[in-house]
Amino acid sequence: MCAGLSAAEGLEIASRFTAEAFRRDGFGPDPAFSCLIAEAEGDAIGYVLHCRDYDTDHLCRSVYLADLYVETAARGRGVAAALMAAVARDSRALGARLMMWGVLKSNQTARRFYAAFGEEIDDQIETGAVGDQFSSLVADGRCDDRLLLRPAEAGDTPLLARFLDAMLTEIGLPRRPGAEERFRADGFGRDPAFTALVAERAGAPAGYALFWPTYDTESACRGGWLSDLYVAPEARGHGVARQLLAEVARCTAARDGRYLVWLVHESNHGARAFYRRYAEEWHDGLACVCAGDRFDALADSAVSSMQG
Repeated sequence: MCAGLSAAEGLEIASRFTAEAFRRDGFGPDPAFSCLIAEAEGDAIGYVLHCRDYDTDHLCRSVYLADLYVETAARGRGVAAALMAAVARDSRALGARLMMWGVLKSNQTARRFYAAFGEEIDDQIETGAVGDQFSSLVADGRCDDRLLLRPAEAGDTPLLARFLDAMLTEIGLPRRPGAEERFRADGFGRDPAFTALVAERAGAPAGYALFWPTYDTESACRGGWLSDLYVAPEARGHGVARQLLAEVARCTAARDGRYLVWLVHESNHGARAFYRRYAEEWHDGLACVCAGDRFDALADSAVSSMQG
């Protein structure tokens, strides 16, 4: 079915997501994803593959839909909607309040379908470091002697919230009230939803990065999703952002990850220019989000839709 999805999207490269990759990465002590399969009369007719996620725009746990596919003969019966609803229901039980996915701009049929559940984010560009770009980041050993990068601790949540507010202000977005409490609840403890790094230069806080693991079925490999990367104005010009980005790549590689991906606001030309030194912008896709009442409505529809 994953191969069928690749063919339906018109991708020139065949999916590497084999049965062996599914077994290797989806099960065991550190599964990279979860998967639901839809069946009718004992036959598999569709699947949805998803990863646990986080969203600093809404300050909540979320779920990322990596793949959603229904066999051609089974379409028009509500299978895709039922799969999405089941993921929302199960993820909400684990604390998620939002669902995110990607869609090709050229796939008008999929875009019309997804419009019933969420909104397209048309002001952000997906950007990624893969292959040699990712390897170069991992191998980047340049560092200012006065720069310290360390994992964030629960006591750093006021600092993380302050940096988030500063970043949002710079790009013209409203502050997120309650960020300190949400960061403490979601990032630390027995079930952290993200990892954060704090940069200190000459003993003073200089910036932070926030990220978590994700998965890609086309390449059949683990990766990392970079959510936030921010450097305080007084610390800029000393390679802090580059080293934060490189450290996120190294942390991702330490978990067998092979790529790093993130979204950047289209109007943030400074950030885009920085990221283009290390990664490539992808303009053929759109990120979509289902949050708030729409997410709850989707999750609540799971029981009735699955009964059909």
